[in-house]
Amino acid sequence: MTTAARPQAVFILSKFPCYDEVFILRELYALSKEMDFIIFSLKKPKDRVVHAEAEELMPRVVYVPYLFSWRILRAQWKVFWRFPRRYALALVKHILGNLRSPEFLVKGLVFFPKAVYLAQLIKERHVPLMHACWATYPASVAMMASEITKVPFSMTGHAHDIYMDTTHLKEKINRAAFVSTCTESNKDYLMKIAPDCPGERIAVIRHGLELHRFSAPEKKGNSVFEILTVGTLHFYKGFNYLVDAAGILKKRGFKFHVTIVGGGALEQDLARHIRLFGLEDSVTMTGPLKQTEVIPYFRKTDVMVLMAQSRWHWGIPNVLIEALAANAAVITTRFGSVEELVRDGETGLIIPAQDPAALADAIEKLCRDETLRLRLANAGHRFVTESFDLSKNIHAFRERLVQSARATQVP
Repeated sequence: MTTAARPQAVFILSKFPCYDEVFILRELYALSKEMDFIIFSLKKPKDRVVHAEAEELMPRVVYVPYLFSWRILRAQWKVFWRFPRRYALALVKHILGNLRSPEFLVKGLVFFPKAVYLAQLIKERHVPLMHACWATYPASVAMMASEITKVPFSMTGHAHDIYMDTTHLKEKINRAAFVSTCTESNKDYLMKIAPDCPGERIAVIRHGLELHRFSAPEKKGNSVFEILTVGTLHFYKGFNYLVDAAGILKKRGFKFHVTIVGGGALEQDLARHIRLFGLEDSVTMTGPLKQTEVIPYFRKTDVMVLMAQSRWHWGIPNVLIEALAANAAVITTRFGSVEELVRDGETGLIIPAQDPAALADAIEKLCRDETLRLRLANAGHRFVTESFDLSKNIHAFRERLVQSARATQVP
């Protein structure tokens, strides 16, 4: 981003770059080819692995410390001197809107000085729009900065950020120029949270892929049946059930290889679990990988497994979209909005969330019935091609941003 260019938007994230948020990174990277913008990161990340696209976007990122810094203190003084009433109202509205959640209240107050700094940045750079990439603290900061500057804000609601705690969510939806979300069921849910919000202001814009990067049109079966799972190693991803299923398959004499891509808190526990079953030769853990390193695994695998636990999952996991884009069959569980993508027996298989035996049966079934596996994979691939093309979806998102930026601003 050149310093002379006028940014067309500020995107607010909890932290950037974030290893787990590849879907947001893809959208921002695609938008960076069409518009100038600033990324306002509320926290500095500590991830060991940084995707190549994130490295390219780093010149656009703004970090500021918390309260005890000259930049923050100077912003408080300048903004309060220019807009004392707006400054006070933004603070009071945050407090009143978050009284029922001590966590949201306190963390929002911690971020308030950064919201004021953002307000100053927006005024100085004449930015016409803010977009919060999550409905929690990024949206809180956007709404506070908007209260001060009268510059409109929009936001995206994904999953845990709209389901786990709805504190102040209704107000954010009603105040936003528009709200984007990635599934139809999410839109229905948000409209129930804020029934007075016009339906056209909540847009379903699915996460997209550069489909050609995943495509494996001449995909052939492997000599050993390849099973893949991808994600941060948390208990709610259900990796332990896949390892249990692998133990069952080994006892049956089934020839297979499992690859677990990702890092996280359960890495050592899973490694012990694998050793307990004597699966060291059949299960490989790669640790965290960059997106460019993960794609070949999607292209190679015969089946992608995600044993997601419904209590902690919403929306449509992007790893399932990526697998279908690569012409892999998928096996998953029933949760959130997943059936907008995976229809049991049509575009994949859905099994009980805590049943390793059912998973083992499903894997063996897809291995022995190649016709079924290819039919499911091809049907899922067609649906992903129609609905998750990044260039189409990012165009719709950009049009919404442009429309919102035209909203009247108060000086």
